Amino acid sequence: MKRITATLTLLLFALTLFGQTIYKGLPLLKANSVVANYKIGNDWVKGNWTISPQIEFDSLLISCHSESESFAFYTDRDSINLKLVPGQVHKFYVSLNDTAYALTVIKGIKANYTVLHFDTKSKNTKLKFWYEQNNNNGYLNLLRSKYPIDSLIKSAKTDIEKTQKILHWVHNQWKHNGNNKPQKRDAISILDEAKNGKEFRCVEYGIVTTACLNAIGLKARTLGLKTKDVETTQYGAGHVLLEVFLNDTKKWVLIDGQWDAIPVLNNIPLNAVEFQKAIVENYKELEIMTSSDISKRQYVEWIYPYLYYFDISFDNREGNNFNTKRINGKKSLMLVPLGAVKPTIFQIKNKIDNCIYTNSLIDFYGLPVDINK
Repeated sequence: MKRITATLTLLLFALTLFGQTIYKGLPLLKANSVVANYKIGNDWVKGNWTISPQIEFDSLLISCHSESESFAFYTDRDSINLKLVPGQVHKFYVSLNDTAYALTVIKGIKANYTVLHFDTKSKNTKLKFWYEQNNNNGYLNLLRSKYPIDSLIKSAKTDIEKTQKILHWVHNQWKHNGNNKPQKRDAISILDEAKNGKEFRCVEYGIVTTACLNAIGLKARTLGLKTKDVETTQYGAGHVLLEVFLNDTKKWVLIDGQWDAIPVLNNIPLNAVEFQKAIVENYKELEIMTSSDISKRQYVEWIYPYLYYFDISFDNREGNNFNTKRINGKKSLMLVPLGAVKPTIFQIKNKIDNCIYTNSLIDFYGLPVDINK
């Protein structure tokens, strides 16, 4: 017992020696503001933590993507650095205005990510996709005349550079608002409303960015993501973004207008399925290409649950003056992981009955072959 007491005394002395104040046997940080930031590795999470002395303790769970993660917690007056290991708990107090004390608990948890598996050999020869050919399309010409799409990409040399410039521009046209819908569902109408101060959902970021990319000759398609529990959860079961086919690299790439994000692994931009796999298997090497101030960790942890079901339209042409093409009366193709349920309900009460299901990556990620009829 004497040895334990002596060891604890030495530990407390060491903490005090290096400037760390102690309260009730735990490190004490000081703060004037209730807002705190933290950093995991090189990823900042800012303004997402509130110091709350009124509750028994604040608990923050941090996903560990490796055996250990470096963690730093910052108030407006103080900071503490920790090494997080899955299952390990760290505790400290935060003194707010030198009067109230908030017990803060930080726990490392193992990231619960699983790679999805798909059919990589089969092909349904009856499936067809219609992509925008951009042969003097009056709608896209109007879009380019009303908005500075051509000037955005004037200095861009590669398809990914063009894509990133357009993505960032669309991202900044309005602030995300998950409750607002546009009067019309086309890019020009959405941009016109946004110019007058209207804010929109992820859906509209997908529609507008897709149209702008189609306008410069890159074939793009909106992409709907759905969570594994899409049938049973009441809210937040879907997210809309898009994929674009880069002509110079001959591959589909995911881009997210709401977040201004493009996933990249070893300098190669990824499609949605590749992104899901990279999160699980190559998180450390994974990068998020962005022109905005976003955290890789924050974006990955937010979007990962959505990367389960994937759906695209058969007809991806732009404009309002054509009849939408269908396959066997269905408008879209849904990619379903091997062994997964084929969902028929969206968020408990909305039917999913307008798609063809496939497990095949070949069906979903074929080259955008031109179809004129």
